Amino acid sequence: MARGGSLRVLSHILNGILVVLSLAIGAVSIWFFCQVRELTALRNSNHYLLDYNLYWPQAVPWIFLVIGVVVLCATACGFLGAGGGNRSLLTVHVVCLSIVTLLLITAAVLALVFADNKSTDDFVKDTVWDVYFQAKNDPEVALRFGDVERKLHCCGADSPRDYKNWKSEFPMSCCDVYYRGFLDPYNVECEFTNKLANERYGCSAVAAQYARITIKALAGGAVVTALVALGAVAAAVALSKALARKPEVMVAHYESESKKVLL
Repeated sequence: MARGGSLRVLSHILNGILVVLSLAIGAVSIWFFCQVRELTALRNSNHYLLDYNLYWPQAVPWIFLVIGVVVLCATACGFLGAGGGNRSLLTVHVVCLSIVTLLLITAAVLALVFADNKSTDDFVKDTVWDVYFQAKNDPEVALRFGDVERKLHCCGADSPRDYKNWKSEFPMSCCDVYYRGFLDPYNVECEFTNKLANERYGCSAVAAQYARITIKALAGGAVVTALVALGAVAAAVALSKALARKPEVMVAHYESESKKVLL
């Protein structure tokens, strides 16, 4: 009984950790999707009418989000099976978690091998350049690209020098410490001699680097989740075996009591 109780507690703890990890993976996936969507929505749509390809920065968030949801479903079986001592649910839990572990490892490998490479850099840089050129002729796009520059602390597409060919000074977003320009825009001078603006990287390089970091973080989270899932599988298997032995012990106890009565 004591061993079965400790296994139940261990199973609940591991499943709780899986819930937290899966929610974290899902949250990061949704955030990453929103960041990519925010940038791609500013592109010239006419340039992409015949582009039906799905690029890794667009696919990665969905892959990890779906896996995060599957992990949550698998942990639900674990909580119910361990709490109610239901061996059937524990079996389903073990099977689902085993599949989930394979999916997590596969997703991590795909992210690190295929997504965390030059193809992601090319996609992000092409997108930023397209948005930058759109910003030259569309004030609304220029305003939203300025938000990107503030958020990423970058300037221009490739470098701050991009603005010197067609502007008399840097846009305020290049000299802005995030939100500073909104609070006190008249005290910020953003001339081409501004040291802060000239020291910043281009948005294409910064955005590509952040995309790589996010992909690595999702892959790392998937590996950690897979390791915890393996521990949860081991705990569920041990608990299922403990529950199977319990009826045998009870039968043996009743048989010994019956023999005592007969004697």
